[in-house]
Amino acid sequence: MNIALVGVDKRITEILSLTKLMSLPFEIIAYPYSHYTELPKIIATIKNVDGILFAGNFPYVLSVDKIDSSLPSVFLEFDETGIMKLIASLPLHQIPNAISIDSVQGSVIKHIYRELNLPLTEVSAIQRSKSLPVEDIANFHIANYRKNPETAIVTCLFSVYEYLKNQGYPCTLINHTYFSILKGVNKIINAINFKNSSGNHPAVVIIKIDKNKQRKTEQNEFKSQRFLYKYLDYLLDFQEKLQSFVFNKGSENYYLISTRNLIEEYTNDYRDFPLLYDVFVRFGFTISVGVGYGMNPINAFSNATKALEIAAQTTNTVKVLTDSGQVISPVGQKDSPYSIKNFNNEIIKISEKSGVTAENISKIFTIIERQGSNHLTAYDLSKALGTTTRSGNRLISKLFHSGFAKESGIEQPAKGRPRRVYELQFLKK
Repeated sequence: MNIALVGVDKRITEILSLTKLMSLPFEIIAYPYSHYTELPKIIATIKNVDGILFAGNFPYVLSVDKIDSSLPSVFLEFDETGIMKLIASLPLHQIPNAISIDSVQGSVIKHIYRELNLPLTEVSAIQRSKSLPVEDIANFHIANYRKNPETAIVTCLFSVYEYLKNQGYPCTLINHTYFSILKGVNKIINAINFKNSSGNHPAVVIIKIDKNKQRKTEQNEFKSQRFLYKYLDYLLDFQEKLQSFVFNKGSENYYLISTRNLIEEYTNDYRDFPLLYDVFVRFGFTISVGVGYGMNPINAFSNATKALEIAAQTTNTVKVLTDSGQVISPVGQKDSPYSIKNFNNEIIKISEKSGVTAENISKIFTIIERQGSNHLTAYDLSKALGTTTRSGNRLISKLFHSGFAKESGIEQPAKGRPRRVYELQFLKK
């Protein structure tokens, strides 16, 4: 197991020296930076790790929306042990009774002083947020110091510490301790274990035919019944793919219960949701789908209901609501060119003849239009679709054997084996 450790270089050195005293069940890969503006580039280089441990809440807040949401990430807190270590290093007469501090709640300071029976007249605290630049935190401390020169400035941020020192203000830097790092290590281990076990947590799927988007009524009752049976039979196939069972059969909606692992496998890690397109192509109407995760079926059902409410606001949409409150929109319906409006009769005929889904045919149309050429390799196709090379080969093979593609040459990449180039032949001249 590998854990990325992200933080300012001085902080990384401090943490690594303490982790050498621990028997850690994982390898630490350090990602240091000298200035916080380097963080976006640092985050982009993190690969092949099981989790990320940030050296404080500062780098965590700046990076949390740039990292893969499925990757467990926590930060090392500056807790009571660091503050008590600082107080213990001072002579009794030098212990301040007025403190200006960042990254630690004021209640923590009050609690420590109360436990140690020390006088505390005033404590001013400020928490780091993404919208709060280093200069504002430093100015917060400066304002408190000017108001009361007896105020001790205590910071957990190297950038603030260096800024104040350059401005000539006295300040003290809090460092991590053995116990604060151990606490963070346990947090990242627990987060990874939870992620690994959460795949078996229940997932509820609710399928609802979009209002006013139902197929027109068949000419007679028999045809209507046959159509309904075909639709239900298809949903049984979908149910089988998710290895799920149906509940609440008396409702107009279709309810399934499965697991998170099976949902992620079906959606190819949220890259797609084939059910939306298959229902449109086969039955001519659109659906809204809500998927909910939870620690138990009740929580999963509640989240699925909320997800369906969000999905139903637009047509032919699926929303996934995780147990942490995150809403996921699988690729294929939001901000994507691969919408059902592209499923014209030509695409449907190609799909039926080749055995490639109408969704993938629509995507291939878009890819060719984007690159301005109908020549590509299986590797190009798999990369554009976000699938494996094996899947790309399978798609090309189906198009080739159904007459929609022919070999047109060989491509020799800088590394690896030569690749066959295919000319796709289903575009209109």
